[in-house]
Formats: sequence, C-alpha cells, structure tokens
Amino acid sequence: MSKRSVGFGFIALAVITFCVKYLSAAIFVSETEMDTLGGMQSILQQSLSTVNSPLNEISLFLVTIGILYLLWSEMENRLQQRKA
Repeated sequence: MSKRSVGFGFIALAVITFCVKYLSAAIFVSETEMDTLGGMQSILQQSLSTVNSPLNEISLFLVTIGILYLLWSEMENRLQQRKA
C-alpha cells in the first residue's frame, strides 16, 4: 500500500470520527422527548459536550497523521524525479 493511500485512509478515518460525534448526539436527542425547540437545543448541546473532546482529539490526530503521510509521499516523488 502506498503512502498516499495510507494518508487518504487516515484522513477518511478522521472524517468518520468527526461525523460520529454528531450522529451519536442526534441519536441521543431523537430518543428523548422534547416539548419545545429550545429544549431540543439545550439537550443537543449537552449531548455534544459529552462526546466532544475525545472525538475531536482523535480526529485531529488522524488528520495530522494523514497529512504527514501525504507530504512524505510527495517529497519522495519529487526526490525520485530529481534523481531521474
């Protein structure tokens, strides 16, 4: 597997972990009964705050690794082109 594919894979995992935060909050909110729209907003904010930190850190870490792999791949390609 090339470094470019691994980089895109890490970035895809970062996008998935970022989206899981909102999906889990939406599932939690959909299971609760709300009387008003204002109640829905406060419940959504509470559910997002419980899953906010770990998933943001994981997705940021995965994006960083993915970008580093992409840069590494591009640097190797340029070095090979200069040698040839």
